[in-house]
Amino acid sequence: TKSPTDVPTKFPTKVPSETPSQPPTNRPTDSPTKPPTGAPTEAPSQSPSEPPTKSPTDVPTKFPTKVPSETPSQPPTNRPTDSPTKPQTGEPTEAPSQSPSEPPTKSPTDVPTKFPTEVPSETPTNRPTGSPTNSPTESPSEMPSSSPTPLCHDIGTFAFSVGGISYRCDSIQTQVDIDQFCNLPRRYSGGPLLPIKYFCPEACEFDCAPTHSPSEYPTQNPSQDPSESPSEPTFICEALATKNYAEYEEKVKEIYRTVSGQNAFDGTDPDRMDALNFILDEGLCVDPPEMIQRYISALFYYSTIGEKWKESEEWVSPKHECDWNGIECNDDKIINRVNRDDNTLQGTIPFEICDLPLLERLDLDSNEIGGTIPKEMGKCSNLVSFDVDANNLVGPLPEELFDARKLVSIDLDSNNLTGTLSNKIGNLLDLQFLALHKNQFTGQVPARMHVLKNLARAYFDTNKLTGAVPRAICNNFASEKQGGSIVDLTTDCGGPGATVSCVCCTNCN
Repeated sequence: TKSPTDVPTKFPTKVPSETPSQPPTNRPTDSPTKPPTGAPTEAPSQSPSEPPTKSPTDVPTKFPTKVPSETPSQPPTNRPTDSPTKPQTGEPTEAPSQSPSEPPTKSPTDVPTKFPTEVPSETPTNRPTGSPTNSPTESPSEMPSSSPTPLCHDIGTFAFSVGGISYRCDSIQTQVDIDQFCNLPRRYSGGPLLPIKYFCPEACEFDCAPTHSPSEYPTQNPSQDPSESPSEPTFICEALATKNYAEYEEKVKEIYRTVSGQNAFDGTDPDRMDALNFILDEGLCVDPPEMIQRYISALFYYSTIGEKWKESEEWVSPKHECDWNGIECNDDKIINRVNRDDNTLQGTIPFEICDLPLLERLDLDSNEIGGTIPKEMGKCSNLVSFDVDANNLVGPLPEELFDARKLVSIDLDSNNLTGTLSNKIGNLLDLQFLALHKNQFTGQVPARMHVLKNLARAYFDTNKLTGAVPRAICNNFASEKQGGSIVDLTTDCGGPGATVSCVCCTNCN
């Protein structure tokens, strides 16, 4: 400032003031009272320096001199004071400075020092440093362990299913169990597909420790950034042209959606999800037709509540589905028969059953199967025998069934089927046996049945049918004169309460 302040500044100005603060009180002496010291003191003096030896200059220098001039530039206007205007404070300020003070030098410098103070400031800096303050250590903080990591332990909550039976790690007790279970691929809590021995290492006598001895040298530098997501398990399936497990899973779903529908795996259908997961857990890698056959085999088990079957040997096991009890295959291991008669089946018949292209016989009588007969049964182009009597089936007999033109035998008695019988039954020119008794059918015996020249036995009794059996059907009876095929025909034509009129029936109920 142009006028003096009451308090001395903490640091000298690099440029002197334009004019002296005030006229000196007395004229300065022509020579210094004492010679200057040879070197500056390390600490500032408690009293002002001696008055200059010569008068000050009229024009201030650009930079203060480190050594005083020999003579003052001009006489000062006033005599300097003998003592400082205010004594120096003996104590530091109450609050610390916002940045650490530099260590004092013996003489002022024009640039800051290169090193910070030895004692940090009381408050931390706002932003962290861009790089670590210290270099990483060249050796580990602790010595490596002298023995390998202890063996892993069995996961108590892990469970797996084989043949419709649920097991846990403690179920594996003998060498036979180890050989049977420990290498089966399974998944735990949505993780990767791994052999069971990784989840039951103690029971399977498997050492799952990552190393058998400590590493020789620790890593010197950690990785700079963690990985964004865990790496996918390596899983290459050449048959499906997939390179990793994610591709494989999506490809499997794509294949099965062609038979089960686009929404089959949206989480609302537990049977189809169970069948899908059975395949994914196995990591099955075969051609799509083989993938479909195994999926439908597993789906049949889950749809008919296989865990409650009287006998379910080998079902949903690692064995080929042709080796599951009740499934029969041709020499090419393609299913041609499913036989689960009298085995406490429940649930429903999966509509995908006819995506088994060579299926010839479906034998499911004397069970507790409910639901309706799928209209997709008409896709069974090679089906010869459809035997589902003595169950709990409801609803109509879908006319699509009569598109399965190779049918020779239809056995649907003793259910709760309703509705009328379609004349499309005339499509089944190879039909020989038709059992529809003990249901709730209404309407009349289909007239088109007269074209079925191979039909030998037909049973319509214990229903709600009415009317007369067409004469054309009676003309198809086997006899020396007619040369027909029918040998047995039964309707509700007997007694005073008869609802059907039949002149040729062999039996009237």
